[in-house]
Amino acid sequence: MFDMTNILLSVLSLCILIFVHELGHFLLAKFHRVGVLAFAIGFGPMLWRKTVGETTYSLRLLPLGGFVRMVGDDPRYLELKDATPTKEELAEKEGKPNLESIDLNETQIKMFDDRSRWFLLRGFWPKFWIVLAGPAFNIIFAILASIFLVAYYGEGKLIDKPLLGTVASHSIAEKSGLKDGDFVRSIDGVEMSSWQQLASTIRGSAGKEMVLSVERTEGAEKRQLELRVTAEPDDSGLVSDEENKKGDVYRIGIGPDAEYVPVPFTDAVVTGTVHVWRLSELTAVSIWKLLTGSVSAKHLSGPIGIFQEASKSVDRGSDSLLRFMIFLSVSLAVLNLLPIPVLDGGHIVFFIIETIKGSPLTLKMREVCTSVGMVLLLSLMVFAVGNDLWRWYNN
Repeated sequence: MFDMTNILLSVLSLCILIFVHELGHFLLAKFHRVGVLAFAIGFGPMLWRKTVGETTYSLRLLPLGGFVRMVGDDPRYLELKDATPTKEELAEKEGKPNLESIDLNETQIKMFDDRSRWFLLRGFWPKFWIVLAGPAFNIIFAILASIFLVAYYGEGKLIDKPLLGTVASHSIAEKSGLKDGDFVRSIDGVEMSSWQQLASTIRGSAGKEMVLSVERTEGAEKRQLELRVTAEPDDSGLVSDEENKKGDVYRIGIGPDAEYVPVPFTDAVVTGTVHVWRLSELTAVSIWKLLTGSVSAKHLSGPIGIFQEASKSVDRGSDSLLRFMIFLSVSLAVLNLLPIPVLDGGHIVFFIIETIKGSPLTLKMREVCTSVGMVLLLSLMVFAVGNDLWRWYNN
């Protein structure tokens, strides 16, 4: 189970990434003079709110997202007359019983009078940049964090010893009792002298049970353990072509240890940027293989899995937590660019269609597409949470 410190740091980490994403939308909206009514981190009941100028800032109970609400960002607003809408009109368009439930004050209502500040009435490029800014800011954050990580902690160099640097959550290795920092002395009586030998032995184990002789350091003491492990074929879809040619590749969910070597800042800039680029490519490929069925959907993780990984990263240290935040920030950026209505990529597709068509999509078409997108996302979330609970139950 998690301790309270781990939970708080995990929630804070996720809130930072959400804030970065929404800040991109917010700043580009301000730059293009689009009226911003609300900037919120989280969903559900408000924990804190404050209105400054035209915008209401708030923190909400569920830290699983956020939103920037702009003047005229709902197609139903386009049916309003040119005059400043009344409270009743706004409430009707929002489908809410009263103005208080949509959190608008008199100053914010008056912004609707200036249609040059309406989001949906702006040209293609302002809308495009405002929407793209969310994922872009996540990528920028990941690059800056990667540069800092390499510049401050150093660049990781593989330690070619049979030493476990990481044991993945819910993996075969973890279920078999292996832990970060374990030193694998031998497998089935064969002495392990390097990481390469250890990885090769597991990779070619063909699903046979292995007996690992492990040395574990706990404080000042060292314990000798014998653990039985059975590797499974790698179905992540990320096995290299070279490895595939050799037959099935077997994994147990471990990673090597590394030592971090200081590097000049200019090298850190290159290394950090290249790392985010490759991570973005890997994420996009993984999503594509998941959608095409070449990767099992059992690898999907939901909010429970995310918080578990974040908590484990906290235990490993601040550098590990930052690495996880970089991975999660890139994942948020790539996922949000999928062409699904309600995601940023879906909005961009709408803008492209409207530009080609020469007129806005009908309200009915938008509502149908948005409903389909919402159903897809909710179904995906339910499935991912189901995966989380299944792993938790079977761990």
